[in-house]
Amino acid sequence: MSSAVKAWEENFDTYLMELEDGPTSFLLDMEAASQAPLPSHPLRLTVRVAMKSPRPDGLRSREESDALFALEDAFVPALGALGFLFVGRSVGQGLTEAFFFGPRGVSQSEVQRVVTPVQGDYTLELELEEDPEWAVYFDWLYPPELHRHLMSNRSLLDLLAKQGDRSEVAREVDHLAHFSSEEQAKRAGGQLAKKGFKVSAPRAPEPPDTRWAVSFTREDSLADGRADEVTVEILEVLQAHEGDYDGWGCVLTTMQ
Repeated sequence: MSSAVKAWEENFDTYLMELEDGPTSFLLDMEAASQAPLPSHPLRLTVRVAMKSPRPDGLRSREESDALFALEDAFVPALGALGFLFVGRSVGQGLTEAFFFGPRGVSQSEVQRVVTPVQGDYTLELELEEDPEWAVYFDWLYPPELHRHLMSNRSLLDLLAKQGDRSEVAREVDHLAHFSSEEQAKRAGGQLAKKGFKVSAPRAPEPPDTRWAVSFTREDSLADGRADEVTVEILEVLQAHEGDYDGWGCVLTTMQ
């Protein structure tokens, strides 16, 4: 999405959160987390755009979305020419904030010079500051655990749908979790069993992994948000025992 070359393959995804000030929509390059922070790009640039006609809840209106997307499509490559990497944006409270990381030595005046010709009818507020740890990426843009799993659910359900899966048909869904100790694994397994899961005995760590593994299955539909409901149900159990959820899988179901 930018002309600056990234050392990884971009993987942009979105999620929505309800914050104290209202709903906020996030878009971010998830793959950047495996590379960040880059010592070569310690400067954080925030490009802030006030919407002209936001929705009552502060998100983008349908009428203005095209203009805002076009604006972003103009300033992202313009800033990429200065070496800035676009890592994501947040939208809420009537504002769009786009976030970039760039090389040391780029000045505010240089940034202003490249965005002024492309800003059109909008005024872009620019904020350039040091952020060598990429804090805005990890502390603001990067999704919490639940939202990461919901994003993964969306991707997996899309993949299944493209292969003709009938998500409304209940089928055995396999899950996997990891724990620091056998005791935590056993306690979590007991609670999962009470919720109707078939739980395997905890498996001892296999080097180099140091965690205990628990596999569990249950017959569930995946349609109408059911996959997300099951994820929430599982996380409530695992978090109480400091467990890590590794997600789910199932066989492709194309017939009733």
